Amino acid sequence: MRQPHFRPIATTLIRGVFVWATLCALLTGAIQAAYSYLHVQDEFEVAVREIGESHIPLLSVSIWDIEPDAVRRQIDDIAARPQIGFVRLTVGTGQVFTAGDSALATVVPRRFTIPPPARPMGVIGHLEIVENPRAFYQELLNTVGVALLGYGALTLLICGLIAYLLKRDLERPLRRVAQFAAELTPDRLTVPFALERPLGHGRDEIDLVVEGFSVLQSSINSHIANLDEQVAQRTTELESALASIRRLSTLDPLTGCFNRRLFNERIQQELDRAMRYQRALSVVFCDIDHFKRINDNCGHLVGDQVLQEAAECFRRELRVHVDWVARYGGEEFVVVLPETALPSAVATAERLRLALTASLKKVLPEETITASFGVTQHVPGETVQTLLQRADSLLYEAKASGRNRTLPEL
Repeated sequence: MRQPHFRPIATTLIRGVFVWATLCALLTGAIQAAYSYLHVQDEFEVAVREIGESHIPLLSVSIWDIEPDAVRRQIDDIAARPQIGFVRLTVGTGQVFTAGDSALATVVPRRFTIPPPARPMGVIGHLEIVENPRAFYQELLNTVGVALLGYGALTLLICGLIAYLLKRDLERPLRRVAQFAAELTPDRLTVPFALERPLGHGRDEIDLVVEGFSVLQSSINSHIANLDEQVAQRTTELESALASIRRLSTLDPLTGCFNRRLFNERIQQELDRAMRYQRALSVVFCDIDHFKRINDNCGHLVGDQVLQEAAECFRRELRVHVDWVARYGGEEFVVVLPETALPSAVATAERLRLALTASLKKVLPEETITASFGVTQHVPGETVQTLLQRADSLLYEAKASGRNRTLPEL
């Protein structure tokens, strides 16, 4: 993807300031030009009136005394003034004297009446004066030009000063911040960020950015310092979670005994070990008698308590870390007795039967709960399926022959 053109903030601000300052200067210049136009126009009108009025007495005498040369000199003198473009004097006798730019003869003039000398009444001539437009516009141009030049110089000075301040106080610090951020690699995360600022400058947003980097780096340092502790804590939590998962996957959630899945794995291992070392291995199948009746009469909650108490009784009576028990399904348990021959296995099963009946009194004191047991010993060369099938058949025979008994293989 094509990157957009980079434009520094200071340059953008300088351009904006220059454009708006120029517009303000032009607007001010336009106002100044309008004001100067009216002012120069008033000055020219005053000057023309004063010139005309100052020459009327002399012209009156010269005309009265019939001195054409004097009149000519005065007309030329009037036309020589920079404010005057064209002069026409019309004497009462019909004589006409002109001076200046004849191209302006058609322009509407300013008219002055020349009275006879020492007589307020009467007219001996008319003086017509036309302003010099070139002089008018030259004066206007000079006045407006000086003003515009002053405004332009002031605008450039202000823009230059703003450009200097923006580059010094904004662009250079921001470029330094951007350079630091671009160079912030993992091995430089803890390197402090120092930004040189002019002496005496006030605290501003750039200082807030620098302080933000300091806070970020401090947080990163603190995080790195505590990372090992966090990793150890997470490892402990993970191990605990894995242990919980293992327990859930291997133990029956109601009784805490091994579940059917783990039983299928471990029984094969026990069988392989017994065959490898030629050791005895016995299996006891146990079923709670009339368990459905317990559920129907007392409820499933009591039935669950019966199963839990049975599992606890098995754990108390069996050898720790040697014998083990699994819930095979429903109210049926399987007790695995490694290193145990059939006579010892029968004795253990009978002990479990008696202990179980006594222990279940805790759950239902008013009833006697019994269990049936089928006991068998592994025969060399026999498979797990065959062993379990023989034990299950013995359990079925024990239940069919009256329950509450231990039936070994003869």
